[in-house]
Amino acid sequence: LEQLFYQFNITLKYFSIIPMALLFMVATNPSEFAASLNKIGVSYKVAYSVSIALRYIPDVQRDYQDISFAQQARGIDMSKKERVTKRIKNSAAILMPLIFSSLDRIDTISSAMELRAFGKNKKRTWYSGRKFEKRDYIAILIVSLIFIIAIIATIVNHGRFYNPFK
Repeated sequence: LEQLFYQFNITLKYFSIIPMALLFMVATNPSEFAASLNKIGVSYKVAYSVSIALRYIPDVQRDYQDISFAQQARGIDMSKKERVTKRIKNSAAILMPLIFSSLDRIDTISSAMELRAFGKNKKRTWYSGRKFEKRDYIAILIVSLIFIIAIIATIVNHGRFYNPFK
């Protein structure tokens, strides 16, 4: 019974977090998000890293789809008709080229950043940024309160999960 309750908690967390994360990625301009992170005190290097990661998620998805189509054209079956073990083995034929193309993209971006002397200065200007409004400060306050409550609940419950069996 405890294991089922634990699994239910995990499943509930995933089903509540994933849609919000997808909505965030779709509705957020990565450059504006990075500028906002920098405004609240996050290092511009970290903010820019987050911006790049958000910006290239659609590219990685497109590369995955292109590689998958290319592998299917070569005769690798990824359909539901194939056994699960065979599909897992066949997915390696997609993941390896995807990893190599991602590493190539990372190399290109890091070379471009190095040639432009990224990280030389202590501060950075942002092309796209927005002024903080009242609702931004309210949102930061609400998220901070939720974070503090989560930390307190973790300390009180001696763990990250609610467990009525303790």
